[in-house]
Amino acid sequence: MNQHQPLSERSEISGRYTEGGITVIVEIFRPLAGDDWQMKVTSLEDQVTEWNESFASAHEAWEEFIYVVNTEGLAVFL
Repeated sequence: MNQHQPLSERSEISGRYTEGGITVIVEIFRPLAGDDWQMKVTSLEDQVTEWNESFASAHEAWEEFIYVVNTEGLAVFL
């Protein structure tokens, strides 16, 4: 394997999300040989929240992130 070849595919949905003055980095990704998507949210203070479950699609992972933001607030990731 080429050592410069990525081991995972990053979703285009991944990126920074800001609300109420709080910014987090949402990473939605899957192994190159895999079907299920994983999600990790990192605060600018390096607090990391990883989901234990996987998602059938990147969109499903994003919907879960938005659900948590809408029900618990973005501060839950700090």
